[in-house]
Parts: sequence; C-alpha cells; structure tokens
Amino acid sequence: MLDTVAIFLSAWIVDIPSPWITALVMVIILQVLPDFYRHRLNLSLLNALPTVVPRALIVGFFAYIVVNPHVDARDSFDFIVVSTIGLIISWALSFAAIRSWRRHAPISLHRTLVLGSADDSVEIVTTLKENPQFGLSPVAIIDLESQAASEKFPEVETDYFSDNLTELLQRHEADVVIVAPNQHSEEFLLSAFRASLRDPTTFYVVPALPLQGQRHDTEELGLISLRPVKRSAYRSVWWLLKRPIDVTLSLIAMLWLSPLMAVLAILVKLDSPRNPLLFRQTRIGLDGKPFELLKFRTLTPATVNESDVTWNVSHDDRLTPLNRIMRKFSLDELPQILNVLRGDMTLVGPRPERPHFVEKFGADYPIYHDRHRVPVGLTGWAAINGLRGDTNIKTRAEYDNWYIEHWSIWLDVKILLLTVRAVLKGTGG
Repeated sequence: MLDTVAIFLSAWIVDIPSPWITALVMVIILQVLPDFYRHRLNLSLLNALPTVVPRALIVGFFAYIVVNPHVDARDSFDFIVVSTIGLIISWALSFAAIRSWRRHAPISLHRTLVLGSADDSVEIVTTLKENPQFGLSPVAIIDLESQAASEKFPEVETDYFSDNLTELLQRHEADVVIVAPNQHSEEFLLSAFRASLRDPTTFYVVPALPLQGQRHDTEELGLISLRPVKRSAYRSVWWLLKRPIDVTLSLIAMLWLSPLMAVLAILVKLDSPRNPLLFRQTRIGLDGKPFELLKFRTLTPATVNESDVTWNVSHDDRLTPLNRIMRKFSLDELPQILNVLRGDMTLVGPRPERPHFVEKFGADYPIYHDRHRVPVGLTGWAAINGLRGDTNIKTRAEYDNWYIEHWSIWLDVKILLLTVRAVLKGTGG
C-alpha cells in the first residue's frame, strides 16, 4: 500500500504526462514481478536495496515510455529518480513498522518447527528466540539426538520425525519448517516434503556448505543462512491459471483438429469395422485416483486384461500400417483432449500409467508415487525428453518430479512447443 502511495505521489510531484496511468502501470508491473514482494525474514533495507533500486529504475522507465511513447524518453529521468526514492522510503518505513510489530506482538510470529541435530537446533532456536524481528517463533524441535535443546528451552516441545510430515505440521500447527543437517537420508526427507506439497507451510533449508555462495533469496539470520524451498505447483498464483488455460487451449484444439479427428475416426472404423472406435483404459491420475483414458483404437487386445499388463506393443505383429502411422505421430492420443476438458488430465504433466505398472514401479522406486502430486498430462517433461516406451522408469520419475518442483507457466509453454516438434518428427511409439 505504501509503495502505491509513493509511486502515485511521485507522478503527481514530477507532473509528467498521463501521471495516474503511468503510476498505475508501474504499480501493476511491480506487483507481478517475480520475488519483488517475496516474504522476507530479515527486514534489512540495505540488503533489499540491490533488488529494489535496479528494478524500480527499469520498471519506472518502461512504464513511462509505454504510456507516453511520443514524449522524449529523457523527460522520464525525474519521474524514475523520484519514484525510486519514494519506494526506498516506503520500504524503510514498512520494514521498521513490521520489525516493531514482530518484537511487540507475539501473535504476529509464525509457528516454526526446527528439524535438525541437537547442536544445530539449539543454535537456530537461540537465534530465533533472541531476535523476534525475524518473525519466527520456534514451537518444536524435531529429530532430537539429545535433550540439550529441551533443557535450555523448556517451552519448546521435542518430537520425532516420521514420513508423515503433514500430520506433524497439523499437530504443532506449524507455519514454517527449518531443515538443518540431520541424520535422515536425503531420499527420506525429499519424499516427506513432496508428500506435503499442498500444505500451506513454508520450508527453509540450511545449506550444507556455507561456501556455496549467496542467492538473492537467501535469508541471513545472524550466522545462519536459510534458503526457501521453491514449490511452484499449487503455491504460485500462476497455478490458478493452469486449468483455465487447459480448457481454453483444448477447446481451440478440438475446433482446429476436428476435421483431422473425423478423418481418423473413419479410417479407424474402416480398418477395424467390428471393433469400437475408441479404446478405453483405466489409468492413474492425481493422488493415485483412477480415471478412464480415451484413445483411438490401434490394437484390439486378445484378452480382457492384456492391455492392462502388457508393457509395450510397438512391435506387435497385429498392428496394421494405419495403426503404426497413428502411433508414430501420436494421432491415437488426440481423444485425450476430451480427458483434459473433463478434468481427468491437464495438457502438461506426468504421463498417466496403468494401475498394474503404477503398483509395480512404485514398489521398485518409491519416488514414482511422488509424480502423482499434480494432475497427469497429455504431454510432459519426461515424454518430450524421450522418456517413453521402453526407457528407464527411475529416470522418467526423476524428470516428472523435476517438472513438478520447477513448474512455471513458461515451462508448460516450452513443453507444448517441444511436443509439437516431437509429433511432427514422428517420435511416438
């Protein structure tokens, strides 16, 4: 709010052309700028200046020339400088007010779990207790190796970490988790964090090596460095656009591709007149729930269960020339656009698998189940990297999980564009 007032006041003081529109454009751009208004623990203006100043200067100049394209760009200098100074003052006042609020109002502090060995836990809890201006209140120490911390801070509970992190968060009503070095394996911790993807909790990690260098989002709490764990899927405001984009693009695709799908339907029916046009098969989607996937029929199973337990039929002698062409260019998968419209799938996500193989792969590779944290997709990061058909399942699951943990709107766009290229090259199986 103070930033908005500062920017509009700057536009009025400098008396630029179209002052209110210019100020509004600048405010909107700053609001959507990644990490500009991220939540900060250490409210230090000096630490924030390297982020605030260059972005304010660039956004101010851009807003000015967009709204006033016919005005000499040199005239924007006063507005850029004044608005940037206004933002600096605004941030200084905001930081001071929030620090004071945190020190004098315990209700404003976020309930925090500290997961780590005894020595690290004591250091973190001590720092947070002595510096309430960081906004964190330690309520429990998890995975203790000794009672040292509980003896020093009797008001802080002790608990033991299990793979059900969601239950642990609910029990302690935690808003934040700080993960310090501990005796659990990386795989164990990763699985627990992935299972809590949709929890509103914020995670921070203490870097294993202090020599790894600084990132712009690293929080310095005294001698303790904390790095936020990015969880774009479900936590980003852009995720809310994923379903509307799916519906819009699917409807457009249905409209554009309807002539092709009609021709394919006729050819499939002529190629196999006695069999149904569509092949329906149970696949596993979001949260391990089954749904019915649709495809153009390219092969009729010899038995009822054959398609459910046969891994790959690309070399099956029963495939006709039409079947092979459709599979090569992934034309048999076009009816899955209907699955997207119905909400069974999304355009981009991990490819859905059959229940038999989900159970088998999940038993062999526990990380395989992690890919069901988000809706399955018509195409995906693993698929466009050639990981389909007879390829390594563990690597495929790693690619799918990488996609989930690095999700962005642009990544979806990139995958869709690469999918078009892969289809045209005939890389299907």
